[in-house]
Amino acid sequence: MLKIHFTAADLEKVIIAADADPMWELLMSSYRIRRPEGEVLFGQWRRGSRSAVTESGRLLMSAAPAYGYCPDFLTPAGASTISEGVATVLETPERVLAADVAELAAQGTRVPPWLRRVADGEPHDLRRLGTALHDYYRQCVGPSWTKVRQVVANDRLRLRSNFDRGGPQLLLSTLHPDATWTPPVLQVRFPLDQDLHLNGRGLQVVPTFFGHGMPTTYKDPGMPPVLVHSIIHTRFDRDAEPGSALAALLGQTRARVLLRIAIARCNTGKLAELTGISPATCSQHTSVLRASGLITTTRVGKQQNHEITQLGLSMIRAS
Repeated sequence: MLKIHFTAADLEKVIIAADADPMWELLMSSYRIRRPEGEVLFGQWRRGSRSAVTESGRLLMSAAPAYGYCPDFLTPAGASTISEGVATVLETPERVLAADVAELAAQGTRVPPWLRRVADGEPHDLRRLGTALHDYYRQCVGPSWTKVRQVVANDRLRLRSNFDRGGPQLLLSTLHPDATWTPPVLQVRFPLDQDLHLNGRGLQVVPTFFGHGMPTTYKDPGMPPVLVHSIIHTRFDRDAEPGSALAALLGQTRARVLLRIAIARCNTGKLAELTGISPATCSQHTSVLRASGLITTTRVGKQQNHEITQLGLSMIRAS
């Protein structure tokens, strides 16, 4: 059992990750390739991805066992892109590399020679690790990244809606089937007993597409506190779409645009990318949504940033 201990200050600092996290998705997808669970959800992707894993990808998997402890430094907190995440991994202090690899060995995992050299800060092997991370992401995660972001965004909307309706208490109470909120402790089904005292640092909630089963967190309590959990979805090949009532009222594409804005404030270019439409078409939809009072738009330099209104949120919840 994982027990996460909150103070009043921690409850004020509960946040939802701003987007799908590429490093956690990378790690979780490597588990999906090697573990048998989730065949209905991931079977087709798993079979295609197994054949795409190269020697570089297999090198990466030797550092992240299919079960048990994975070195914390492989999933740095807050990376918004794979390049940013890999750069952070390669900048990990030697003392942290050494401690994480030592923990891996202490858990009974055979540590390959190249990873021992990484623990010693050997530049060549660190670069090999960076290449392995980039290669695996490009081969197995990148082709599905747009869909991953869309489906994670749908779960983030659920979390945000609960937070808006009932604050962090409701968010924590409805977070995941394996998490139980008994103030001031969040109890999470976990393969070992671990206590995480937040001590005023707050908690970031990270929904993951490729997660499956019980949530997870870092082994090192000194890392930025996160709780990484699997989203609730049905099929891998099904896009996250607006509810039928909202789509009937606004139209499928315009409803999708409204949902994306509800998830996070964004500019027209990013919004067009997330919804798979052209910037010109996106501008037409945001104009109608703005005229209807469902969003507001502010100009910053050459960019127009869109944000959901209370009326827009109410319409989404009602649908």
